[in-house]
Amino acid sequence: MNAQIRRHLPALGLILLLGLALRLLWILYVHPDPAPSHLDDTVWYRGAAHFIARGEGYLNPYVGTPTAGWPPGYPYFLGGIFRIFGEGTWQTYGGNIAVSLLTIPVVYAIGLRLFDRRTALVGAAAMAIWPGQIYFTSLTLSEPLFTLLFSLAVLLIVLVPSANAAWRGVLVLALGLVIGAATLTRGQALVLAPVALAAWMLAGMRWRPAVAWALLAVFVAGVTLAPWVARNQRELGSPVLLATNFGPNLWIGNHAGATGRMAIAEREPPQPERGNLTQGEFEVKADKLALRKGLAYMFTHPTREVRLAATKVRAIYEADSTALDWNSGYQRGYYSSDDAESSLRGLANAFWFGALIFAAVGVVASRGRLRDLPGVLPLLVLGWTATHILFFGDPRFHYPIVFTFALLGSRGLVVLFEAVRRPQPSLDGSYATA
Repeated sequence: MNAQIRRHLPALGLILLLGLALRLLWILYVHPDPAPSHLDDTVWYRGAAHFIARGEGYLNPYVGTPTAGWPPGYPYFLGGIFRIFGEGTWQTYGGNIAVSLLTIPVVYAIGLRLFDRRTALVGAAAMAIWPGQIYFTSLTLSEPLFTLLFSLAVLLIVLVPSANAAWRGVLVLALGLVIGAATLTRGQALVLAPVALAAWMLAGMRWRPAVAWALLAVFVAGVTLAPWVARNQRELGSPVLLATNFGPNLWIGNHAGATGRMAIAEREPPQPERGNLTQGEFEVKADKLALRKGLAYMFTHPTREVRLAATKVRAIYEADSTALDWNSGYQRGYYSSDDAESSLRGLANAFWFGALIFAAVGVVASRGRLRDLPGVLPLLVLGWTATHILFFGDPRFHYPIVFTFALLGSRGLVVLFEAVRRPQPSLDGSYATA
């Protein structure tokens, strides 16, 4: 550990303690327990983790049959926690707090590599106190785990160009493993491969080595996914790459009744005839049917797709308080009072839009450096947004890339602070600090 990093540890330690305290306070205030009375992601994850903890594999929590209904990463993560520490909501909270706090030093390290110590510390502090991030700690959702894996992959990407020949191979192998693990948690992690290639070329790597390293990372990620694909072939009769909710999610955002958001006019995506299909076979067939219908609509309604795309982008970035709705199950009266809920919502959204403003300042202030490695941050935002335009929009979807706004916003804040402190010329030609 070099001297520079040692000097940073006390401040980073205080930031982590602050992040821990705020998350514990939040969980003491609100602690939802997923109930099996309705179907949503939290109930599915909790039920699937229950079977995994018992050693029965990844089963549909409603019918008890092998499934690939949701990506397996978070259910296996949560199932492992249940197996070691017992099953319950507090174990879930503990796992979320752990991965949320681990994300903070990763974001700090990214900031240190791309910018400077001050920007890195402010970015880490922003992640520690970010209301929208804290509100997710109490939810049985994949976002905290995925954000750790996603940001860790970005850290590995930005470390590769400056590594020597021996370490570069190690970092790329690690990157492939992390991309694989992140993809098993949420398929959108596949955007990391083209972003890595673009970032390395921005950093000055020649295109042939950059492509070779990117292909190696993709190969390792594929090897990581292979056991899951083989399991799906064995259990479902089809080599499902990730999950059977791909088709339905694409159809939700692209059909005659699509709004560009999660809300749909029809009750559920199209379903095939059940016939003599097993539950697993039915899942696979329903996925393919929804995918086919969604793609057909996209190609036959290009004008409406443009309008839907605009709505999807707006839906992704229009607020940062969606975790409050998930915690309450979209039911009024869950919080201590309407005023308290309004204040929590206002705090999250004010912080979010303030961060976006500072991030815009950071982009402008760093525009010259964005043609180098720091350009990976806006590339991530663009790639992430484009990926979700294929599906539908929801404020929940920007959670995993909040760290990019934290770092760009911190850069903007630091630049403004330094401008204020810079000596200003006085009337007599001398300089004074503002």
